Amino acid sequence: MKCKVCKINEAKPLSIVCSENCNKIRLLINLLSNKYTPTYGCDNCRGDNGGRCTSLCRQEFSASSLFVKELYSLVKLAQNINK
Repeated sequence: MKCKVCKINEAKPLSIVCSENCNKIRLLINLLSNKYTPTYGCDNCRGDNGGRCTSLCRQEFSASSLFVKELYSLVKLAQNINK
């Protein structure tokens, strides 16, 4: 399995990241997502694929997912610049 963060290297056994640096990036992205796009509308939005969630929950989760996607794009851009 490829590293969830850099998508280049193989992840360590029993892990989703290849290095401590990628793990720090992943944790920071999670922290920023929770801080700037909290999903207070529903505690189980991801678990039921929006089937029983409120419209507020779906909006919050959609915004959060977009934010995380953009953060990962920023990480990839920074990695390409540093090569």
